[in-house]
Amino acid sequence: MSHSKLLLVDDEPLNLKLYEKMLKDHDSQIITATNGQDCLDKVREHFPDLILLDWNMPVMDGIEALEILKKDDATKDIPVLMITGVMTSSEDLAFAMSVGAIDFLKKPFDKLELSARVRNILLLSDTLKTLKKQNSSLENQNLFITSLIESIPHPVIYSSLEGIVLMCNKFFAELLETDKNELIGKSVYRYFLSDEVGFHVQKDVELIQSLTALSYEKNGFPGNRTFVISKNVVLDTQNNPLGIITAFTDISALKKANEDIINTKKIELISSTLKLMHLNEMNSSLISDLVKVMPHASKEGQELIRQMTNKFRINATEQIWNDFESRFENAFDSFYRVLLEKFPGLTPNERKLCALLRSGLSSKDIAILTFQNPQSVDVARYRLRKKLNLATEENLIDFLLLVDK
Repeated sequence: MSHSKLLLVDDEPLNLKLYEKMLKDHDSQIITATNGQDCLDKVREHFPDLILLDWNMPVMDGIEALEILKKDDATKDIPVLMITGVMTSSEDLAFAMSVGAIDFLKKPFDKLELSARVRNILLLSDTLKTLKKQNSSLENQNLFITSLIESIPHPVIYSSLEGIVLMCNKFFAELLETDKNELIGKSVYRYFLSDEVGFHVQKDVELIQSLTALSYEKNGFPGNRTFVISKNVVLDTQNNPLGIITAFTDISALKKANEDIINTKKIELISSTLKLMHLNEMNSSLISDLVKVMPHASKEGQELIRQMTNKFRINATEQIWNDFESRFENAFDSFYRVLLEKFPGLTPNERKLCALLRSGLSSKDIAILTFQNPQSVDVARYRLRKKLNLATEENLIDFLLLVDK
């Protein structure tokens, strides 16, 4: 309000001097005009913060000047205090206010009344200017957000902290096969799968509490489609949350393609395992035949057969395991990582057993692959269950099937 510019308009020079004297304590720049036309010229030159405008004047009266000011976008927001000693009826007051005057002052008036009116009008004007700037800032922000979400080639919404849709782009409307205008003002939660609503509400609560962007995978809407749902909070200048921007990236096709690749790798693993089992059975038969020959061999020959069979078992087991493990990690790329994160104390043999069981092999199959008897494998399975804190055999298989999910 300090250093404001006041335009005093009156055709009586004495009145202008009097008004100036009354307002000298306002720390304002005083500009004067002597009629309506002079007023318009001075307004366009100085753009004052307040105009004190006399009604009755030659050349152009105050009401005519007021009408012109209020029709011009450049001057329509400048507050005008009408001053008159003749047009003092309630009808005159109503007419001046309808044209655009912010207040009405009847002559004669004293310094205290004039000073109070001017101060109040300037305070109100400053408040209105601040509100206008804030509204303009909000409008610009909304335009920016609207342009931003429309430019993203994925379904995007801007919602209130309570989940009410405030804006959305065409891709979100197309996702729901609904007109955009029908979505505005509705709760976004009504469009999610009914049994998933609580999950999405909880995610929004976490987001608002942490003020940290988050992302998660979910089959969020009716239909067999999976999305990566990314969320972030829109903050004001004091870092208070205003709303939530959510983007939905459809990964259904990508996920299906990935599952097809994994299934192909699993089929290759099973096929390879069957071949290894068949080869191992042949190897076991060969070793068995060599053992049968031992009684008919010399002492040196028996020792040689023992060394050959032991070495063969070790080399064959290592080769078979390396081949199996390579194919297993190709099919279940995160299994070992997740398993060892949860149970870092597993031994290499226990880890191997987990992989073999995860592949759907029975104790008999595992025994063939590892040159053991089925009873030894069952003992190893029992010990593994205890180490994983599992009670039953079914729990072990279920656990290994879900450990990397």
